[in-house]
Amino acid sequence: MRISPFAASYVRRRTTERMVDACKIWKPGAVVVNPSTGVASRAAGDLKYEGPCRFWEVPGGVQVIVGDEQITTANAFLTLPYDSIVPESDDVVQITESVDSDLVGRVVNVTGVIRGGGLRASRRFTVQVVSSKKDTW
Repeated sequence: MRISPFAASYVRRRTTERMVDACKIWKPGAVVVNPSTGVASRAAGDLKYEGPCRFWEVPGGVQVIVGDEQITTANAFLTLPYDSIVPESDDVVQITESVDSDLVGRVVNVTGVIRGGGLRASRRFTVQVVSSKKDTW
């Protein structure tokens, strides 16, 4: 099915307008070990993207038992404008602005790229929560 340039442009513009969050995406830096202390740390990474995004979770998480503790995972996605960069697996994303104040400061790792739909209105990525200021995430 062929889509007109006008239709593709319209849908992409409207999709971006609905991205209510903002984020930064960077490639993690290399691990550096201090020879005198033996402590490993990560060097600063390269900033790849800063701008609008949408972070959202969907039902369908999995419950896992680790030791004596039950951990519930959630399926989370990050959507970026169609003309933005395409993050790679293990890139780090930090939510910098959101209408939901609990999301601000959340850090996630990109785990996969999902392409879908004929219009290609946005780019969607599966992400995994790394850290959050909220204990219940």
